[in-house]
Amino acid sequence: MSERYCAWIRIGGRIERAKVEPLLEEIRRNGVKLDWCQPPFEPAGPDELLAARSDGWLWLCDEEARYGEFTELEELCRKLGLSYRRHSEAWCGEDAVLVDWRPGMKEPLVQRSSTEHTDAVLVLEEEVRRALTALETGKTKEAIHQLKKLCSDLPELPLFELV
Repeated sequence: MSERYCAWIRIGGRIERAKVEPLLEEIRRNGVKLDWCQPPFEPAGPDELLAARSDGWLWLCDEEARYGEFTELEELCRKLGLSYRRHSEAWCGEDAVLVDWRPGMKEPLVQRSSTEHTDAVLVLEEEVRRALTALETGKTKEAIHQLKKLCSDLPELPLFELV
């Protein structure tokens, strides 16, 4: 049996109404919810997706996501060109993570995260010290390089829209 952990996903981007059926099917198949401890969200059509948006995004969660992931839903989002951000809680010696994907990315960006289900990205002190040491020793270019690795240049998650 696989391990199950709390996770949420925020989906954004534009999708044509004519191409939304696979997304509806995957949401129903995954048993995701619109809020914690609620019944599964089973949208019958595109208008229910729009009505379910939270702050303009499609926000879905599962208290028992397999390994804290929405594997098939995330793959489908990439195939449909929909952006997403997923948060998976910490488990068994693993940090909580934020996973982001935007159209044009080869692979999703995985970053350490707060355990509080927030969008806070956490960095290791060791990584910050490496940049600080480079600055203190006059290696400005190296410090900038180290800091850029810690601060992703990820576009904002677009709102979820049907066109």
